[in-house]
Amino acid sequence: MPVKLPKYAHWVAERRFLVDAAVAPTLDAAGARRIEDLYIDGGRLRLRAITHLSTGEREFKLAKKYAPDNPLIGPMANLYLNAEEHAVLAALPGERLSKLRHKLGGFTVDVFEGDLKGLMLAECEASNRMAAMSFEIPKWCVREVTSLPEYTGWRLAQNRDGVI
Repeated sequence: MPVKLPKYAHWVAERRFLVDAAVAPTLDAAGARRIEDLYIDGGRLRLRAITHLSTGEREFKLAKKYAPDNPLIGPMANLYLNAEEHAVLAALPGERLSKLRHKLGGFTVDVFEGDLKGLMLAECEASNRMAAMSFEIPKWCVREVTSLPEYTGWRLAQNRDGVI
């Protein structure tokens, strides 16, 4: 029986890859976005603040990624917030993660900050499995980690020693 999509959610198919920084194309920091995530304790909620480095513009989201049956695809819902709403929720307990996100072709490349400095992950995203599997993977993506739980945002945020 197919999994029922929760109300207001949409399907997201994501593939994640380790990036070899030595062979990756040069990333333009001016066009990047700083992403600051709070994985709220006690559930599957992620609070996100996004700062567009080129303009200083900020946006805020509260997301729920439902537990997927398959690591490649799962339901997700977003709620867009204003700065005041984000500030209230940012006081909740949880684990934090910060990264710079770059667009590179059909991929996003995340360059992690803080305890995870040096880690680079690329991600391609689609609305279904077939589309996600059809991406041509660049040579600088050296290992697919989609099915490894330690490379999910929630687990990376819990990683205080920077060792994966």
